[in-house]
Amino acid sequence: MRKLMAAAFMLLAGAGTAQTRTIWDGAYTDAQAERGHTAYMQNCSRCHGESLMGTFEVPPLVGRIIPYYSGSSLAVFLDYISTAMPLGRPGSLSPATNADIMAYILKFNEVPSGSKELTADTARAIQFTPKPRKK
Repeated sequence: MRKLMAAAFMLLAGAGTAQTRTIWDGAYTDAQAERGHTAYMQNCSRCHGESLMGTFEVPPLVGRIIPYYSGSSLAVFLDYISTAMPLGRPGSLSPATNADIMAYILKFNEVPSGSKELTADTARAIQFTPKPRKK
């Protein structure tokens, strides 16, 4: 019993020290964002506009999108895109296409790219956080 409790304590102690990955650590690749641009123009620009600025009826995908999702994982936003979009055909795009579109949205919001593509699995481990302040 003592060994079990000690192992549980070590596991919990280690969980608090693990670094959290954020969108600012590179959550997608440039190639993925390029594919996402194409998919966005085909499936999203009709409502959100070519500049991602939205309209008075449709929210923008630049600026306030990051603070809106701050504190959640990328999976929350990806799940929303995957189940509620595009308008009139919700859930009709593949998981890879939805991840590509999200990569394009992140790139457009000046979130840096990385070396690994964004997927539904990796999105769960990446946190939306406000842009870090320069020191």
